[in-house]
Amino acid sequence: MNVFDHLGQTYLEIDAAYAQSEAITTLKSAHRKKFYLNKKRQLNDQAYFLFMFSRLEDRIRSLSDKLIDTKTSSLSDWKSKRTWGIIARRKDRINLMERVALLTEIKGFDFQLIERYYKQRNSIGHGGDFTINISMPNVLADMKRLYKSLKP
Repeated sequence: MNVFDHLGQTYLEIDAAYAQSEAITTLKSAHRKKFYLNKKRQLNDQAYFLFMFSRLEDRIRSLSDKLIDTKTSSLSDWKSKRTWGIIARRKDRINLMERVALLTEIKGFDFQLIERYYKQRNSIGHGGDFTINISMPNVLADMKRLYKSLKP
């Protein structure tokens, strides 16, 4: 079981409890409590989204560092080695989407998906909300797939 399996299981348990409470509240016509429970579910979605994205972000950083280190130590062609050496020297300043571009086809499906989620991460991380509709079960499936499929 990987980190996304654990996170997904915990997320679904908490979300189901909120959904059940919200349904009971709806039956009782307690609109104020329903609003409060809905807000808690939104915050739960945001918290789990951020945590999942941070795990993916760590994976991207690790894999891109590994790629850079492998390239700088294994290439013999001086032009290629020089290019990767320049990248290696500024490794700590490479932003996330540049790292994603090292691991995926730029503007390919995975690149665009990570970019879309990265924008959501930035919005939430800076006090905002999701700017697009997010389905947490879809996010979970995407994160699990990306975590496994990204290679240096």
